[in-house]
Amino acid sequence: MEKPAATLASPLARPAFAWLDRVAEPLQATAGGLMRGSATGLRVKSLLNGTPFRHRLHPAIVTAPLGAWTTAVVLDALEGAVSQGNRPGMRAAADAAIAFGLLSSLPAALTGVADWVDTNGRPRRVGVAHALLNIAALGCFGTSLALRLGGARGPAKAVSGLGFGVVTLSAMLGGELVFNLGVNVPHTLFPTPPEGFTDVLAASELAEGMPRVVEAGRVPVLLLRHEGEVLAVQEWCPHLGGPLSEGVFDGDVVECPWHQSRFCLRDGTPLQGPASVPLRTFDVMERAGRIYIKPAIEG
Repeated sequence: MEKPAATLASPLARPAFAWLDRVAEPLQATAGGLMRGSATGLRVKSLLNGTPFRHRLHPAIVTAPLGAWTTAVVLDALEGAVSQGNRPGMRAAADAAIAFGLLSSLPAALTGVADWVDTNGRPRRVGVAHALLNIAALGCFGTSLALRLGGARGPAKAVSGLGFGVVTLSAMLGGELVFNLGVNVPHTLFPTPPEGFTDVLAASELAEGMPRVVEAGRVPVLLLRHEGEVLAVQEWCPHLGGPLSEGVFDGDVVECPWHQSRFCLRDGTPLQGPASVPLRTFDVMERAGRIYIKPAIEG
């Protein structure tokens, strides 16, 4: 499939930035080993992905350090506009904002890594550039806080301003990952299935425990007969579009073959990340030896 023009034009797609892959590969292998190497690691990773909340945590948590550092830079800029008596309080508030930003950057980084370990190719490259810029910004704000505590407020403000510029550039790469490269954008089924029941398969062709992929209109749907009941969900994993029919089945649960997301086939609930949104489900009717499906009403 042809990539959008904006994606193809990304500067990080140029050969000059191939060194980012050499940085990304060992980092991804280490982080992936820690997060996927045990049942505990997978549970922690799912939590960091936001799977229990059905919403990504990283975009929510990054508002804490970004907001804190923005507040500090604004307070620094306004310090000269207030009276001499109010300056100590403004300075203390700016210093506290930088310290809070540094502390809140840890959970922001952990949730970001949990999302990044499931990327490859250009998204992985852009992601590691995003992370390196964040590390540089952390260094700037950490240095600024040390300078402030040492009384060197002039240099501290300059370093904070530099850090704010770096983290702004990093945020732009975060937008590139989501809006241009589609990382963690639900890869749901864009074709609309028919509203009524659609005849998709002979009942005799769906054996117990043997998944089948059918189409309702132009929408691929995964069918599984479990304990005599026919379950029907979207075929594509909402994380990155992995083919669920090729995954591992355990009763009424399927594990995506690409990144180990697990879903309950009865209601589409995500049970393990990196996926954080549920599968589209379908109502099933068996009549006269045929299987009919239609989109379930979303609650």
